[in-house]
Amino acid sequence: MYAVGGRRLHVDVHATPVGVAAPTVVPTVVLEAALGASSLGWMFVERQVRTFAPTLAYDRAGLGWSAPGPRQQTLPEAVAELDGVLRQAVPSGPLVLVGHSYGALIVRYYAARHPARVAGLVLVDPPGLEEWAHPDTAHVAKLATGIRLARRGGWAARCGAARFVAWLIGIGALELAARCAVVVSGGKLREPSDFNFTPAILLPPDAKPILRWFWTRPCFYDALISQMEALPEAARLVAQAPPLTELPLAVLSAADTPPAQAAEHEGAARQSRRGQYLTARASGHWIPIEEPETVIAAVRSVVAQAVGMQYDLGKSAL
Repeated sequence: MYAVGGRRLHVDVHATPVGVAAPTVVPTVVLEAALGASSLGWMFVERQVRTFAPTLAYDRAGLGWSAPGPRQQTLPEAVAELDGVLRQAVPSGPLVLVGHSYGALIVRYYAARHPARVAGLVLVDPPGLEEWAHPDTAHVAKLATGIRLARRGGWAARCGAARFVAWLIGIGALELAARCAVVVSGGKLREPSDFNFTPAILLPPDAKPILRWFWTRPCFYDALISQMEALPEAARLVAQAPPLTELPLAVLSAADTPPAQAAEHEGAARQSRRGQYLTARASGHWIPIEEPETVIAAVRSVVAQAVGMQYDLGKSAL
């Protein structure tokens, strides 16, 4: 647990020695979770990445094991929080930043604010900047609904209803859990797509109770609301960031990413001369859990490019 901004944040660091010949240094791979997600979501990816690079995964304020944070956290504040973690846990050396969904906005903006430290980026199914930077009426309504539902979730956590729904998920009664969630939501949750229990289903048995506990904490819903409220401004800031013309970069789309968003992902990858665009074969939005091998391959490629660039610079210096 690291003290950052007056609160304690959970940080999981594996400084694995990787035996690469001098003058190269293997970058630390930093894993930034999705909207409302925690370091648990990186479990499958992190276990493999740490075999070839040092890793760091952490929980943003209010998520996972971390203490509650501010009720409203802007993107610059989230980047400052990440920087506070890195200053203590990885005070020097290059970084490869890997961000999933909302986490992709955080790492992309971190790269704009701290370019000297960033040796590469992997953006996993990032939000569509065009649709969220200036959301239309439908997207504004969608965001407002999500915020209202999270507020109801916070009420359910405080009165104990969230624990009951989490218990139902734990025993595999997903249909009944979904029905209870409909009641808690006031009928706002209706479609099958509204119930994505992917992490609770696919994570290892020892991780599932922990994840369900996360979902019963009121601060989880407070953090979720904060991030949803910050999304439009975050998208605008990232859209205004300088292009990544030389940085090793990989952008991943889910198999079911809408065509317009996938085209934006491909365009983002083309920003960099060292960019690559990948599409998951069968995974939905939770690529790190459903298809971790695709993320691992992208991270391995970006780390190799970053190490190769350092090696070339080292030869030039000699």
